[in-house]
Amino acid sequence: MKRVMLVLFVAVVLGAVFVFRWWLPSERVANPIVSLPDTRLDYRLENYQAQFYDQQGEPELQVSGPQLEHDAESRVVTMIEPEFQLSTETAPWLGRADLGKFDRGFDQLSLTSNVELWQDLAIGRLTLVTESLQHLRPARTISSDQPVQIQRPGTKANANGLMIRLDTETVELSDDVYLYAKSAATDD
Repeated sequence: MKRVMLVLFVAVVLGAVFVFRWWLPSERVANPIVSLPDTRLDYRLENYQAQFYDQQGEPELQVSGPQLEHDAESRVVTMIEPEFQLSTETAPWLGRADLGKFDRGFDQLSLTSNVELWQDLAIGRLTLVTESLQHLRPARTISSDQPVQIQRPGTKANANGLMIRLDTETVELSDDVYLYAKSAATDD
């Protein structure tokens, strides 16, 4: 019994010492909080080329140009003088602009200032000129709500809106459409 009492007494004293030590302020420095590095990156590329693929792994968009910048805060990619190619079943759409921007998910390409888009077809080159175009990658559309001029051999049209559906390969002009057809008697 003395032995049991001695073991209980020692256990109580050790418990009191641990509680007292825990209660006293520690002179040790607290472990620093480990922080991960900031993964938001600002970067700039020169003479870049990027290719984007559809869900089947086929190339659908290629963009290149002299300069590309990524803003970490907004996560917007700005491209200076981009050149681009959009794949379709018959012939790709090719183009250029003074400025291009990709949104956060690389789902929308916005092109502004001196935008040209063309497609070489059996009947000749179809050319589109405007100040602003938007390409929605998931919807596979190209659209503009700015004045657009579209031209192919023998025909020229002006409109205030445009929708190109890449999957059905259709071009829709809207809002004050003016069509100019070249007659056989004129050289214009």
